[in-house]
Amino acid sequence: MLSRVRAAAFAAIADARAVLALLPVLIVLAGAGAAAGPARAQGSPYPPVYMAQTPHPGALYRDGWTDRYLLDGAWLYRADPTAQGLAQGWWRNVAATAGWTLVSVPSAFNAGDFSPASMYGSVGWYRKDFRLPGGPRGRRWIVRFESINYRATVWLNGRRLGSHAGAYLPFELPLRYLRRGVNRLIVRVDDRRGATDIPSGPGGGWWNYGGIVREVYLRPVDRADLEQVVVRPLLPCPRCAATVELSAIVRNVTGRRQPVAVRGSFGTLPLDLGAATVGPHGSWVVTAQVRIAHPKLWSIYRPHLYKAALVLYGADGRRLSEYVTYSGIRQIRLTANGRLELNGQPLHLRGAFIHESDVALGSALDSAHRARLIGWMRALGGHLLRSHYPLHPELLELADEYGILVWSEIPVNHELSPYLGLPAVRARAEEMLRENIVENENHPSVLAWSIANELATPTTAGEAAYIAQASHLVHTLDPTRPAAMAISAWPGVSCQAAYAPVDALGFNDYFGWFDAAGATADRDGLGPFLDQLRACYPRHALFITEFGFDASRSGPVEERGTYAFQGNSAAYHLAVYARRPWLAGAVYFTLQDFAAMPGYNGGDPYPTPPFNHKGLVDLYGNLKPAFGVVAALYRATRQMG
Repeated sequence: MLSRVRAAAFAAIADARAVLALLPVLIVLAGAGAAAGPARAQGSPYPPVYMAQTPHPGALYRDGWTDRYLLDGAWLYRADPTAQGLAQGWWRNVAATAGWTLVSVPSAFNAGDFSPASMYGSVGWYRKDFRLPGGPRGRRWIVRFESINYRATVWLNGRRLGSHAGAYLPFELPLRYLRRGVNRLIVRVDDRRGATDIPSGPGGGWWNYGGIVREVYLRPVDRADLEQVVVRPLLPCPRCAATVELSAIVRNVTGRRQPVAVRGSFGTLPLDLGAATVGPHGSWVVTAQVRIAHPKLWSIYRPHLYKAALVLYGADGRRLSEYVTYSGIRQIRLTANGRLELNGQPLHLRGAFIHESDVALGSALDSAHRARLIGWMRALGGHLLRSHYPLHPELLELADEYGILVWSEIPVNHELSPYLGLPAVRARAEEMLRENIVENENHPSVLAWSIANELATPTTAGEAAYIAQASHLVHTLDPTRPAAMAISAWPGVSCQAAYAPVDALGFNDYFGWFDAAGATADRDGLGPFLDQLRACYPRHALFITEFGFDASRSGPVEERGTYAFQGNSAAYHLAVYARRPWLAGAVYFTLQDFAAMPGYNGGDPYPTPPFNHKGLVDLYGNLKPAFGVVAALYRATRQMG
């Protein structure tokens, strides 16, 4: 386990990074009043003071509205000073910046703290004073949070805007109560999770980092909003012409009728989606199709992208909104004999699992850290990426660009199994699945929509109902991709009829690791078991969604937890997979070491809680010897065709 000194050092590193990021806005303004925004920060480790900023245009990822403003720079943070925080309303009347410290957002407020209390969760408050950007008068504004973990309540200028529960997916709120000059945004974040939350808490397999853990944007809306844009390529066969369906919802945000028109383009082809008059606070669903006679296909080796753009115009011809996304034309098909094909070619993918996690930053990663993760994937030769939750949009864009397929999963894990019999819990899970599909469908890299990970085996009635409903939802919302789930199984377990509605199954393989005296203790049993699994599910696409081994030290190959054991075991498992060409893919767990939970041992006889050391890269970004072993085998595998 890391010493307290090292943990404190990580916290200091995070603070130092925050200071460096905020240096341009740390300006001493003696005597400035609280109403104007600037004031001396009392009780803060930072000697300079905080002042309101105007967000700058642009976004970290290109998909989405072209008119966005990143609300970054200096924010203020403080831990909740009361038992509840809301009842006393201290945040409304607090003078100046007393008790607040400067941070940069994204921010995980417990990064570097690996205590049980940190994992259990707490309450923190964020404040951002800002001025609106210039532009046409009369525009309305929306604030977009890419992810807050877990419960958020938001106020603007002392008045409540709304609340949201959940993580890993964005939510938006209209910015009512705006005023001229400085506006004050307050966000209360509570990362304490209960047994029926998604993901379930307070435990779980990865650290519970609380805060505004992804970016915050402002975006203007002028009379009408262009929202929920879907670009869906349809490819009947690999050598056929493609049809691309484009759709969007145009929403009138005013109380008056609004004449609007939508035009756009797909690649070099222009589009005219028509015109309509939208009633007060009403909506109009606009659709169009474009035929591509000779499409350039997106594949893992040649990931060709088409730029798609939709533009919303008002009656006066003024451009009200523009939405841009980058689409890839490809066909994902499950054959009758359970083979998953991309553009008519069977898949034999190899890849890795990731957590959006850093030992100093927590889950509040920046673009450099995301690029590093994808860089390791490419160096590994991996073309399949998995996580337990929807990934940051910048990671998905990088996957689009580099031909990396994504097993996109929502965090319905085995801890939630006892509660899936409750209709309200199933409804929340299905809503998160719906949001993931709507938000991320345009990415050609998304291979499958995974509905769960390691639910109880044998399947309960509640789980069976959820599997059937969630699979139906996938097939309804996106008929171009399979419904998937990751499962736990072992020799002797019966075939599960409840898995029938799912198209793809991923087996989490830990033969020769966890079960030291049980059914999966002997790794030589892996091959026969996989054949048994294939016999159970001959029409499903089968994956290995996890296989991995802790390694944190040198030592003999026979000893668990050594670099030699990790490399030898990874090579053995990959050799078993290679002899089964019907396997659609295998995912090493995990790409980099991460904080799991207090007391975690991971099957290692000499663990260092709370860290999971199954990574091919250690906590500090150093490649372990097994990285080269796995990379050589991945690069020797023809992963498509």
